Amino acid sequence: MSGDERDSSPLRPAAVADAAELARLSAQLGYPSDAVAMRQRLERLTARTDHAVFVASAGEGASLAGWVHVGAGLWLESGECAEILGLVVDAAARRGGVGRRLAAAAERWGRAAGFERIVVRSNAVRPEAHAFYPSLGYALEKTQRVYGKALSP
Repeated sequence: MSGDERDSSPLRPAAVADAAELARLSAQLGYPSDAVAMRQRLERLTARTDHAVFVASAGEGASLAGWVHVGAGLWLESGECAEILGLVVDAAARRGGVGRRLAAAAERWGRAAGFERIVVRSNAVRPEAHAFYPSLGYALEKTQRVYGKALSP
């Protein structure tokens, strides 16, 4: 039986009412946030046509099983493509097909937006993701380090 057959969580676009659940799931990947900040981000993203956030719902009023954020990317050196900017599945729902369905939703969005390619970046500390994405047909193209710096006003 495939993951899609095991998991029957309905997928839908995220709503601002999902903010607390999105924050809860983000914390599971080491990105803590509160519902207010998540709501503000989601409001900005849902107002854009070049980004989408989809959630896997476990049913009316239930916790979310996962979410995916996909957006348009434009790079001077390599052109345009869709990019999975975040994907998280609740620890209790992993290995049940939710992640596959969320990735498929991102791919459908990318195709519908006219992109011929989709990419995803995966943190070096997530070996489970390093097995997951190739199982969906993604090929490792490069490794990189991400540096950050606070911008003072």
